[in-house]
Amino acid sequence: MKPFGLFFIFASILPPLMIFSQFGGQVEYGVLLSQYLGMVSLIFMGLLQVMATRMKGVEAVFGPLDRVYVLHKWLAILAIAAAFLHDSIDADAISKGGETDGLAKELGEIGFYGILVLGLGSLATFIPYNIWRWTHRLIGIFFALAAAHYLMIPNVFSWSDPVGLYVAGFCFAGIASFAYLTYKGMVGRTKTYEVEDVQIYGRITSVTLKPEGKPISHDAGQFAYVSFDQAGMGEVHPYTIASAPREDGKIRFCISALGDYTSRVHQLQVGTKAQLSKGYGGFRRMASNRDQIWIAGGVGITPFLSWAQTLTGEETGQIYLYYGVRNRLESPFEEELEELQNRLPNLHIQWFESDMGEYIDGRLLKILQGSYFDVMPIAFCGPEVMRKTLMRDLKALRYPLRQFHYEEFQMRSGLGFRKLFRFLFERLTQYSGKFAPAK
Repeated sequence: MKPFGLFFIFASILPPLMIFSQFGGQVEYGVLLSQYLGMVSLIFMGLLQVMATRMKGVEAVFGPLDRVYVLHKWLAILAIAAAFLHDSIDADAISKGGETDGLAKELGEIGFYGILVLGLGSLATFIPYNIWRWTHRLIGIFFALAAAHYLMIPNVFSWSDPVGLYVAGFCFAGIASFAYLTYKGMVGRTKTYEVEDVQIYGRITSVTLKPEGKPISHDAGQFAYVSFDQAGMGEVHPYTIASAPREDGKIRFCISALGDYTSRVHQLQVGTKAQLSKGYGGFRRMASNRDQIWIAGGVGITPFLSWAQTLTGEETGQIYLYYGVRNRLESPFEEELEELQNRLPNLHIQWFESDMGEYIDGRLLKILQGSYFDVMPIAFCGPEVMRKTLMRDLKALRYPLRQFHYEEFQMRSGLGFRKLFRFLFERLTQYSGKFAPAK
């Protein structure tokens, strides 16, 4: 995430604090606090709708889209928490002695509970993706109701006052973003491709697509949203592009069977139409004039394949690619990687096979790279468990983690309740066994 984006979010909720200095001696503190929290919730929800558009300005302000997903989740949690507190604090006498408008109150309640249910439902990762995707879109409707509640309900200030117009601006920006998303969802904002080739390598399916017209724009290492016009394959999913930009516009994806949808990718038929978005993400190749380390796990090799395809062999920096797989013989990328290594004298590839007890860890990296280890940037793409373990090792070795680059490639993530409950259960079991009476 970009520091500017985080600062912008923090700064966005400061102007409404004016109501405390302006009406502090005239209105009860609880009323002002309730109204402020309501405005904070609307500001955050307006920003969330803008983020969801995935327009160029979003990545420019907040950072690559993978980081925007993480920011989006936590900003939504803060927005819901602020709305909950706004609704909980006793603020019946919001106006200057007046009563709350009935319709405005009902709109606010419908909007709040709609956002609460759908927002918390988004954190339930066990909900099927297709259900989550369509219900998530409905949040924009409930946000519009909450905005109407704000504009209609009597406040200590008028919404035409400076602070009122300020918050209304976020409301209108959010509603406009929702309308834009709805419109684009109907008319489309994708390019049409056709499946040219499908190759199956165990659990990984390689799909090559050719454009029917103008191809999408993308950089090596980015991902795109894809849907296929085939029965059961119409859902939109993000996949890393496993090929660098080509003159003929063809694109390749290597998709691992990790879920219900991806387990059906091998059933794609040649000639099937596909809809592709433009490329997203900031996982781009590092400067080629310095030594660097690339670490891949499983299908996480895909961005590095596209990176390597952009190399000319004239780079001055040495690139060390460490690739962790279960079994090298089962990897569909062996021939391709061997060809790249033969063509590029500065690319050095080393395989690690878990079936043979070979794993990539921080200590081994330090041994392999020697005294230059601390100054070499690392790019990583692979399973989350592998990344966290590696980062823990590197931190223990005092490697500067600011040089460790990776992509947070998750559209959905929970709050970690499952891990928390497992941790508590293990501790409870441990202590119950400790204090159990001896037999």
